[in-house]
Amino acid sequence: MSKKLSIALAITAIAPFGLIACGDDDEESPDDSAATTEETTTDSSSGGGSSISITAAADGSFAYDETSAEAEAGEVTIEFDNPASLGHDVHIEGPDGDLGGTDVISEDTTTATVELEAGDYTFFCSVPGHREGGMEGDLTVE
Repeated sequence: MSKKLSIALAITAIAPFGLIACGDDDEESPDDSAATTEETTTDSSSGGGSSISITAAADGSFAYDETSAEAEAGEVTIEFDNPASLGHDVHIEGPDGDLGGTDVISEDTTTATVELEAGDYTFFCSVPGHREGGMEGDLTVE
């Protein structure tokens, strides 16, 4: 995928969050601002599924900004942003092992799609040593 296409897809995926941030926030409690769970966007064109946004720590440490995420069953798009110069990726692990994920990138964004059934999964960085260093989180698919 070309860098221009990747950037265009990332901008398109992020734009709705900017609009949501400008809306009325009456239903959120004060504690919601510190939540680590990513919101999902439903993709009604494919009959289900959603997307999750995962960002690697900008300081290059072995960490994601998110420690958990939620998605809807079906086609789940991983939107991954790695602002650091150290290469990272995001993979999804289920009971049967690695189910797929993004390419390793640095100072870039990328996406990948994985078909997931309802259940509990782990997202992690597959670069040797990174997961062991703490680059993993919980993914709940409903």
